[in-house]
Amino acid sequence: MTPELSYLVASAALFFVMISVQAVLSDKEHGIKHGAGARDNTVDKSVMVQRAKRANANMIESLIIFIPLILVAVMTERTNTMTALGAAMFFWGRVAYAPLYWFGVPWLRSGAWFVGIIGLILIFLQVLPFTGAT
Repeated sequence: MTPELSYLVASAALFFVMISVQAVLSDKEHGIKHGAGARDNTVDKSVMVQRAKRANANMIESLIIFIPLILVAVMTERTNTMTALGAAMFFWGRVAYAPLYWFGVPWLRSGAWFVGIIGLILIFLQVLPFTGAT
C-alpha cells in the first residue's frame, strides 16, 4: 500500500475516533437513552459537544478534498515524495487540530488546520490536470 493510501486509511480511523468522542460527550450530556432516539430539537449546552460537532463538520469538509486527491494521485500513478509529504501533513495536522478544537486553543488550532491545508496543496500540485506525464 502506498504511503498516501495508508494516510487515507489513518484519516478514516481518525475521523472514527472524532465521531466517537462526540458521541461520548453527547451521551454524557444527554444520556444514552436520548442518543437512541431521533434527537429532534436537541440543543447541546456543553461547549465541548458543540466544539466536537464543529470539528467533525470541518473534518468532513477536509476529507471531501483529501479523498479524491489521494485517489487521483494513486490511480494516475502520480504519487511521489511530495504527495506522501502532503498526505502526512494533512493527517498529522488533523490529529493536532481535533483536540486543539475540542479544548478551545485558537491560534494553535488554526496553525494545525493550516498544516493540513498545505498538505492538500502539495498533493493538488502533483495531480493538476494537463501537466506532467499522462
